[in-house]
Amino acid sequence: MQSVGNSARTTILSVLLIVIIAFIVGYILSRIDFALNKPLYVMFLMGMLIPIHSLMDPIYIIFSKMGLSNHWYTLLLPYVSFALPMSIFLVQGYVKGIPTELEEAAAIDGSTFSKTLFGIILPVCKPILVTVAIINVFSCWNEFSFALILIKDRALYTVPLGLKQFTGQFTSDYPKIMSAMLITMAPIVIFYFAFSKQIIKGMVAGAVKG
Repeated sequence: MQSVGNSARTTILSVLLIVIIAFIVGYILSRIDFALNKPLYVMFLMGMLIPIHSLMDPIYIIFSKMGLSNHWYTLLLPYVSFALPMSIFLVQGYVKGIPTELEEAAAIDGSTFSKTLFGIILPVCKPILVTVAIINVFSCWNEFSFALILIKDRALYTVPLGLKQFTGQFTSDYPKIMSAMLITMAPIVIFYFAFSKQIIKGMVAGAVKG
């Protein structure tokens, strides 16, 4: 149960950070024209093409030397970093389809940039932000590779690492493995069926508006 709590904490914090950062960066790339706009956008697009497993060794070395491994916040860093390219891509495409007249009308009424961003644009972007959140809930909950190389303390194990403890070099306790898998999969399966329509709706909306 401790591993379930660790996974829940890491997943919730990671998804919150991903949604907030993706929304702000996606809006800036979509609406504000500055010198580095296109280079930054291309950089994020290229981030979707980099195989995660090709960076395992350098990430492990960097985290070890900087003392960032084996902490409760360790997994937040790679989870957020590798989820941002796709999330920003989705938000940026969605925001481009929002009429600029909304912001112009708000500016005429004396609204500040932050008030317009969070009071007007944020509610309009709710479908795509919910989609981004749902997609990343699945990836963060099920992630195994980074947890395996960056977490050594059993008290910090996530669900995938906890399940690995039921297997040994010569024997595996399959009844316990099946029971543990059922317990840990149940919340995420229920979550998926509850929000599957929202995922499709948000992806289609982002594609059409982009």
